[in-house]
Amino acid sequence: MSNIASKRMVKIQEEINPSTSGRVILVLVAWIATLLLSKLPLVITRGILGADIPWIVLAWLGIAALLFAATFVWQSMKPLRSYFVVMGVIYLWTVLDTFVRGTAVWQNLMTGQPEMVMIFGDRVLLLLNAFLIIAVLILMGTKRRDVFLAVGNLNAPVSGKTANPRRRRLSWSVLGPVVAILLGGLFFTFLVSQTPAGLSNISAILPWLPLILLSAAINAFGEEITYRAATLGTLLPAIGPRHALWMTSLWFGLGHYYGGFPSGPAGLVQSGLLALLMGKAMLDTRGLGWSWIIHVTIDTAIYSFLSMNIIH
Repeated sequence: MSNIASKRMVKIQEEINPSTSGRVILVLVAWIATLLLSKLPLVITRGILGADIPWIVLAWLGIAALLFAATFVWQSMKPLRSYFVVMGVIYLWTVLDTFVRGTAVWQNLMTGQPEMVMIFGDRVLLLLNAFLIIAVLILMGTKRRDVFLAVGNLNAPVSGKTANPRRRRLSWSVLGPVVAILLGGLFFTFLVSQTPAGLSNISAILPWLPLILLSAAINAFGEEITYRAATLGTLLPAIGPRHALWMTSLWFGLGHYYGGFPSGPAGLVQSGLLALLMGKAMLDTRGLGWSWIIHVTIDTAIYSFLSMNIIH
């Protein structure tokens, strides 16, 4: 009997190892693909080699297309297919966005407009990107809640280890408002402290307040859908929550290295940590409610600052 049991154990072990090995490879492929599709290649070439990568967006689009094609050849990559589609659509929209901005219609609409109106126009384009992502997800048969297209449970407990397992966990209904108010206040205070005028122009906010709030709401929705919910939701079933959260957060942080606010290493760290926070809120609540609220608060602080110091 012991011999038969031993053979069974060996057979089970043989079945487990390929599965475990396959998952490790899948996670590794996902990490490599994400880094290739991030601004890391630009950071390396510009910072170390002092050179640029021409047509980088088309390169990202091509990489996403090749990775998508590879999922049909290498079946073990199939769980990442939806993720590669989402990444491809993101970069496809980047090309379309550049085209739209160069058209005579867009130029006529935006030329000579106040800064806040131009910001609002940019946010509308981002909203169209989010709608395109949602349409693609629906066409792929993705369920709404699988990609956090819901408010979620705003009272959900904050997941993670606690010193006392019997102690009641902190709820997002408590943590969410505290984080939103704290980050919004810190952002606004920091930005104001960087200008000699300080709060002397604070009255300039009032005429633009409706557009500030609308732009913040649209931008938060567009970014949370495009850069967090869609990527996190399609990665989650393939590689699990821990890798999916860190992967998408690093990708989002690297996206702010050039052209972000702030940019450089500070932009990478700050945006990456914010992405971790808002991604965790999505995972815990199974929705984008708190991540959207926190994002809106931060964007409201930023746009309020801009209205004080740019718009006259």
